[in-house]
Amino acid sequence: MNNSKDKQRFRFQMVQYAQETSVSEAARHFRSTRVTVRKWLCRFREEGYPGLQERSRAPHSCPHKSSPKVEKKVLELREEVPWGAERIRHQWGEKALPCGLSAFKRIIREHDKQRRRRKKKGERKNDLREAKAGIPPMREFRMDTKYLNDLAAYYPQMLKWGLPRFQYTLRELPTGGQWLCYSNELSMEYATRTIKRFLTHLAVCGVDLSQVRVQTDWGSEYDGAARTPKENGFIRTIESFGAQHRASPPGCPNANADVETVHATIEDEFFDLESFESPEEFLQKVTTYQHWYNLARKNRSKGWKTPVEILEEKAPHL
Repeated sequence: MNNSKDKQRFRFQMVQYAQETSVSEAARHFRSTRVTVRKWLCRFREEGYPGLQERSRAPHSCPHKSSPKVEKKVLELREEVPWGAERIRHQWGEKALPCGLSAFKRIIREHDKQRRRRKKKGERKNDLREAKAGIPPMREFRMDTKYLNDLAAYYPQMLKWGLPRFQYTLRELPTGGQWLCYSNELSMEYATRTIKRFLTHLAVCGVDLSQVRVQTDWGSEYDGAARTPKENGFIRTIESFGAQHRASPPGCPNANADVETVHATIEDEFFDLESFESPEEFLQKVTTYQHWYNLARKNRSKGWKTPVEILEEKAPHL
């Protein structure tokens, strides 16, 4: 019987055989004992088929189990600090624990006070996307510079036709929209011209610039090399419009991940595919790409919606 996968059904067959023949014959046929056959036969008569299930053999009482008073102390300690029993013992000493390690863990487990499972990378990404989606549109922007002279498909055309060497990119967080500017120099002057033109555009569209915040890295083109912001420089220009500037936190290499994502996207979807015969043709094509990106390109991480669709849902007045 111990080798049977469905023991309840096996017992039912044994009980049926005993009813048709005898207890002794059933014990002999199923290689069991008469005591065992009688036990299951009595249970079947009293409870029916459910009575043939295995019953728990755990003791009904545990004399040495922790008292309710000890359990209360353990739960209070757990509410005070989110540590486990071993850390509490090593941190505060043996006297800090009102019971043993095993008892402490059992009490925490029975009252569902265990430490939450760490979220996987995919789950953390989803949480971050939800947090970004909750930000009102046209408030949070990320700005960064893309070097174009290291693109294999673009570099020969850049040398031949004198095409731009640098791309200044602005990306809006909730919708994912992007705005692009180009130059042949990596300097604060061109970064300042870009942000001035961009903020002027937002003001014309009715955006409240006092709610706008632009985040950049510590590059010299964003006035990151100076101890104090220069007058008429990048940071002071943002502040003159009533907007705010924030530098990326130190030690956070992925703080500008949103704008770096579109840098990878435009490289795959534009620079690696298009060819140019003049600077004018380059500007025409990149303008078309920007319009397509903001108006027609569906973003998987945004629920397969375009930036303009998200903007129309959250801020139709803009």
